Amino acid sequence: MDEGWLTQVITNRWVLAVGAYAFGFATFWFLSSTDRLPARFRNAVENLRNPLDRESDKVEKLDALTAEIEKAKSLLEDHEEESASSRELLGELDDTVKRANGRLKLLLKSIKRR
Repeated sequence: MDEGWLTQVITNRWVLAVGAYAFGFATFWFLSSTDRLPARFRNAVENLRNPLDRESDKVEKLDALTAEIEKAKSLLEDHEEESASSRELLGELDDTVKRANGRLKLLLKSIKRR
């Protein structure tokens, strides 16, 4: 027999697609039938399958998120106080720059007249 048929079968897209489907199906079948696995592997598969279903982890994560939110609120309040004072300072600086700019324009006009 000719070896050309083997390369044609291997390079055919449908064969690769069916092979990938069969591999995915076999993997799903293996992971879904955890009763045949030893206990340590069964626990690992269950943790991979639903890592967020454990109530203790959810509570711990919610507590951690609540603590982070409280820290963020306190930092925001501190920055609001600082930003209010810096806004006033920035406003005064802006007014000073505008006055200086106006004076420079008047000075340039007077120089251009001469």
